[in-house]
Amino acid sequence: IVEGIWQGLRRSPFRGAGVEFESHRDYRPGDDPRHLDTAVYARSRRLCVKEYRAETNLPLYLMVDHSGSMDVANGNSKKWAYAARCAAALGRLAIGSQDAVGLSLLGDRVTDHRSPRTGRTHFQNLLGTLGASTASGSGRLAEALGEAAGHCRRRGLVVVFSDFFDHPQETVAALSRLSAARHDVAAFQVLDPYELQLPDNGDFEVEDAETGQILRLSAADVRAAHTAAVSTWRDEFSTRCRAAGVEHFCVTTDTPIAETLVKFLEGRSIR
Repeated sequence: IVEGIWQGLRRSPFRGAGVEFESHRDYRPGDDPRHLDTAVYARSRRLCVKEYRAETNLPLYLMVDHSGSMDVANGNSKKWAYAARCAAALGRLAIGSQDAVGLSLLGDRVTDHRSPRTGRTHFQNLLGTLGASTASGSGRLAEALGEAAGHCRRRGLVVVFSDFFDHPQETVAALSRLSAARHDVAAFQVLDPYELQLPDNGDFEVEDAETGQILRLSAADVRAAHTAAVSTWRDEFSTRCRAAGVEHFCVTTDTPIAETLVKFLEGRSIR
């Protein structure tokens, strides 16, 4: 998977992951007007642009939801397994770029944590943590993210893998606090295809993965309404993320992982 990702990328996904203000200089024709410092202009009527320097060696914080709702599969990988593989591949890319990688598993709290480090031995330990874990139980993602934020002591790239079904408004608020702390935050949403569009195969049963509650439904009665409701919910979640300074990326588990990560990382590299 990692080899395929490298072949599909135009440049390193971790180069320029963050920038930091360095100084002002006078505006010159051809400068990007987005870099004009309006505060300086308001005070002195002087046109200045902000100059930045790229930050290197930012840690990568991988946060993976393994609550019961991630234990869903309908002919494809379980959401948890798909998210874990994506996280592992990103971790391998970062280790290959000499960046530190940390891992937090999220349920109703942080159920496991590995502080950011570099090196192959550390990466093997991360793989062992992911491989030994399963998706089960109830989740309180917002609370778990708040706890995980306490482990992010250095500014870095935070990638949160989840279906984000649990109290999305509270979750976006938790993501926003990470962004406000100057982390570069991405909400990596993993969904099963049937969660976006129900199958057209007559009557079927739907089980709540966290509570066990079962509903008997007719596809003809609910399919169109379900598709519209989920589309609206996903669009609203994406809008809230953007307003909070959080990148939102959504994928279904029937998409090849290498293809998914190339799209995710290329989108970041051209920002």
